[in-house]
This record gives sequence, structure tokens and C-alpha cells, in this order.
Amino acid sequence: MKNTVFKTPTYTKPLSLLSDFVGNTPLMPLVFEKNKCVWGKSEFMNPSGSVKDRMAKHIIDNAESMGLIKTGDTLIEATSGNTGIAFSMLAAERGYKIKIVMPCNMSKERKQMMVLYGAELIEVDAGDFDGAIELRDELSEKRGWFNCNQFHNQLNIDVHYKTTGPEMQKQFLASNTDEAPAVFVAGTGTGGTIMGAGRYLKECFPDIKIVAVEPAESPVMSGGEPGLHGIQGIGDGSKFLVDLSFVDEIVTISTDQATKYAKKIAKKRGVFIGISAAANVWVAKNWLEKNPQHNHALTILCDRGERYLSCL
Repeated sequence: MKNTVFKTPTYTKPLSLLSDFVGNTPLMPLVFEKNKCVWGKSEFMNPSGSVKDRMAKHIIDNAESMGLIKTGDTLIEATSGNTGIAFSMLAAERGYKIKIVMPCNMSKERKQMMVLYGAELIEVDAGDFDGAIELRDELSEKRGWFNCNQFHNQLNIDVHYKTTGPEMQKQFLASNTDEAPAVFVAGTGTGGTIMGAGRYLKECFPDIKIVAVEPAESPVMSGGEPGLHGIQGIGDGSKFLVDLSFVDEIVTISTDQATKYAKKIAKKRGVFIGISAAANVWVAKNWLEKNPQHNHALTILCDRGERYLSCL
């Protein structure tokens, strides 16, 4: 028997980074009842598990291309969790240090994931996103750390206009449905997704309605006061990138409703999504039920459910 000789492969180009696989997530028919379908963009299939991978990669790629950051530099961001996980993954991938400022009442799974990627957590009081942003800005300026600035960054909108929206439009058309989507439903944290993907979809489907989702316990866009809630990732959108004149309707959902619906989707459809994603699906489904002349809704399945086990 001849000896087998293994040769080291020669690559003509650099191997792909994990972040090269951000985007191009499936659009799945998640709820289908009485000819009514909620199509969910499966953003939980991004490398770090959420829609925030798109924005984080776009901001880092842009900063690198402009020479604003280099290997070994320190990044800082304020977040409720998913953005912090996305930036922490990218920092580990590309050799940056990362500081994450976040309210202390976010899920322990989110915190653990960021620490495992090598991030340093700086916690502020429960629900204090304003305080987290102020501290981020202060530390960035004082210590020369790169401020990712998701809450006031046009790149956050641009990436969803250039990628998420076009992907959804092409995937929906490829499904060969016999009518256009009637509504696009999205929860608002920074507002980047609803403003970016929503604008693109509005250009493709002029009659589509744009519906924003926010927690009933923190109805900021509806004119109420911010409050503590358990739908992590949404709740403060009107103060940042959202143009309320673009939004056709604002719908609130309680933490309890969203949590129960996340469990129901897992048990009935085998799809374990996060609480804010479940809120999106619940609002989209109910919107179709209240508008019987329409059959198709588009929404975002923001992240995976594993990072909420301690909350469920």
C-alpha cells in the first residue's frame, strides 16, 4: 500500500473572514393562516446571531477604509446587547480592543457572549440608555477610543437601505406570490432598520405601510414616557434615527405578550427567536387580521432566542 502524501493547499487569495458572511439571510414564511403570511427576514442567521451584524460590519469597514482605526486600537459602544455582541465579534476577528457600555438589566447571556469575545463591560443603571451614551461619548473623547456611535450614525440607515431592503424585495418577488406585501413591521431601537430597509421597500412597493413596534411599558414614539421593559433592543427609537413622518402606524406590545409569543413560535414552528423578533411577528400577524383585504406582511427576525433563556 502506497503512503499517502498530504500537500498543503496553496491559496491565491486570502481566506474569508467570518464577517464576510453577514447578510443574505433567508426570508421565511413564518406564519401562514387563512392565506395570510408573515414573511420573516431571518437575521438570527448572521454570524453573531442578530441583525446588528450588518450595521457593525458596515461601520467598521468604513472606519478601516478611511484610516480611522488600525489593529490594536480600542472601540467603544453603548448598547442593549446585540450591537455589543456584533462589535465584540468584529473586534476579536480583526484585532481591536472593545469596551461596551450598557444598562445593568440586560440579559446575562448577552453579557456572557460579549465577555467571551474579549469585550470589557461597563454597566450603568437599569434602563439608563441616555447615561450609557453619555458615558460612551465621554470615555471616547477623553481616552481617544473610536466611537462606533450607532445611535446617531447615518451608516446605520445606509446599510439596511443597501442590503436588507434589496434582499427582502428580491426574495419576496422570488416567492411568486400573487400580490405585493401590504406592510413592513419593525421594532425600533436606533431606528436604522426601519428607516433603511423601510425606505427601500417603500420605493419598490409604493403602497406598503410602515409600522413601528415599541414596548407598551415604554411608549416613547406614541408620546409616552420611557420605562423599564423586557423587550431588549427596542424602546427608544424616536430619539435617534427614526423619522416619525415616515412611519404610518405605531403599535405597542407588552413584554408579557412578546415573551409568550416567542415561546409559542418555538413550540408551534420550531423557530427559536428572540423577544423583539416575536413582538414583530405578533404585530405583523395582528395587522393582517385587522386588514382582511391584505395577505402579506414583511418583518425582521432580529436575533436568536438563546440569549434570552434567563428571561424566558
